[in-house]
Amino acid sequence: DEYIALAKTTCINTFVIDIKEDGVPGFKAEAMKEYCPSAYKAAGDNGKLYADVVKKLHDAGFWVVGRIVTFKDYHFTKDHPECSIYDKTTGGLLLHNKSHWPSAYSRLVWEYNVALATEAVRELGFDEMNFDYVRFPDKIMSIENNIDMRNLYGESKVQAIQRFVKYAADELHKVGAYISIDVFGESANPGYTTPYGQYWPAISNVADVICGM
Repeated sequence: DEYIALAKTTCINTFVIDIKEDGVPGFKAEAMKEYCPSAYKAAGDNGKLYADVVKKLHDAGFWVVGRIVTFKDYHFTKDHPECSIYDKTTGGLLLHNKSHWPSAYSRLVWEYNVALATEAVRELGFDEMNFDYVRFPDKIMSIENNIDMRNLYGESKVQAIQRFVKYAADELHKVGAYISIDVFGESANPGYTTPYGQYWPAISNVADVICGM
């Protein structure tokens, strides 16, 4: 109520609500039960709270976006190390930026995050789903020869990211929702293909919205 009252005094027209942060799942989703039991166990029993908040925001006239941290997910890597980036030097999963990273090449990771997103739209009524961390880890070029990205299909990083976004967009459009992708601003530099797979032209022709960071 306090945030709504504040927003009414500004030009704000949108609220973004976290559904899954790295290591912090928001509510017990069926997609978590199927794909990531560790996340389901760690999640709060907050489904009704989410539904009530989304309804209240809609009633107040706001657009409501659900945010999902995608390829940085402690719980998923715990349940599916075979789909996660492997560090050959340590003999374990890559620990980067204080977390383990599911591989953006892995189709199982795609399925999980998109299933969670479509469930949130169907069951809770979100207008749009925002995917964050839609990329490979940054600042790892010096160690890439020592890690296994689980690249089963011989794709480039740009291909993997674009294909994930296309898959997510296709599935979300089927349930009547829009899709937004958080992208580093430097990815917009002409001709610049980033080492973490975010290439602005390859994403902008698939997603409904790009959020430049």
